[in-house]
Amino acid sequence: MRTSESFLGLVEELEGDARELERVLGHNRRAWDRIEGGANDPIDWGALGYTLHSAYGVLENYFLRVSKFFENNLDAERWHKALVEKMGLEIPGVRPALLGEGNAKRQAMELLKFRHRFRNLYGEDLDPVKTAEIQGIAEDFFPRFAKLHADFVAKLRVLARTLA
Repeated sequence: MRTSESFLGLVEELEGDARELERVLGHNRRAWDRIEGGANDPIDWGALGYTLHSAYGVLENYFLRVSKFFENNLDAERWHKALVEKMGLEIPGVRPALLGEGNAKRQAMELLKFRHRFRNLYGEDLDPVKTAEIQGIAEDFFPRFAKLHADFVAKLRVLARTLA
């Protein structure tokens, strides 16, 4: 049985993830600024890729917290993709959708795919064109995610108040 306190605990965990995401996105901004300023070494693209990978990792932790709190059932075979898909769903009587607005779910899926490619490079350099494409997606997605996060935790606070 979920309590007001457990909802507020989840809110605090999600707020912590949001703060960590902002920290990682600051590194991302610095890496992208270097590239926009003319840096074109594979090391610069690798640093940018690492920040995108890290930002998605924080996002995935956020999604996992939500999923475990409300559902705790992910297909072991394809849980990464299923997790993103679940965040786009509103589960009536259980929880509001997190990524239910616009193309946020599609963009989160693109970030997941990039993270997978980044983890499996095995000595290859990142493709600058594809990495810049993902950077563009990230620059659109993460500012909107900040609003999605704020709306979601506001709804969680309302749910907590109803249980108090």
